[in-house]
Amino acid sequence: MKKILVLLLTLLPFAVSADSYKEIEVKNGGTIAGTVRLKGSPRIEQLKVAQDNARCGTTKTSPSLVVGKDNVVANAVISIEGISQGKQFPAEQPVIDQEKCEYNPHVTIVPLGSKFQIVNSDPILHNVHSYDMGKTDAVGRPDTIFNIALPVAGMKRELPADVPGIHMTLCDAGHPWMNAYVVVTQHPYYAVSDANGSFTIDNVPPGTYKIKMWHEGVPALKDGKLDFNSDKPYELEKSVTVAVGAKENVDFEFSLR
Repeated sequence: MKKILVLLLTLLPFAVSADSYKEIEVKNGGTIAGTVRLKGSPRIEQLKVAQDNARCGTTKTSPSLVVGKDNVVANAVISIEGISQGKQFPAEQPVIDQEKCEYNPHVTIVPLGSKFQIVNSDPILHNVHSYDMGKTDAVGRPDTIFNIALPVAGMKRELPADVPGIHMTLCDAGHPWMNAYVVVTQHPYYAVSDANGSFTIDNVPPGTYKIKMWHEGVPALKDGKLDFNSDKPYELEKSVTVAVGAKENVDFEFSLR
């Protein structure tokens, strides 16, 4: 219980502000780009697959820490803190697929008040259970946002993004290694580091900002399953001044606890 509370208190500062964001025309905006790296050796968890082996395989690597060449880190969330106006939200509807018993992408950015889609590309049952990591129920587990079954290959569900903050998504249909994050945001100045650890946030109004990196941490395992008593997320902040039409470089590096 103590570890759960620590995790939730760490996530809360990342939650979306209640203030509204104003879309404006950004003239001569700048760009913030950089790379996220891990300092030291990674800790990679291998999880045993107990069912649906024909589709899922026999083992899965936990997606919570993806480290590439030169220790670059994928799936870190980068955001500008407290920005109240700027570019428009992207028009495309985010899609989360379930393929070979994995969520793709692992981290999805969704604008508050919009909709996103979940797809099952596997010929087996997946049950998508999403939790609000900023709230807990009576027994101390994160609150459920939605809990839906997708039993048929090709099945799709469109869902509203009406709860701001960070949501952990698991599968209750016997695939405990499956986890993903949906980050519901009130402004579009977010990015997720790619397989090369790189991120870019463009069309930023000139000014000085705090830019934040968030990484989910490495989940604890309990009986070979992902557990809510995870290593708490990693968070770093830096200050950056964006000049008119300029590209500013901001790199992040963190070590495992």
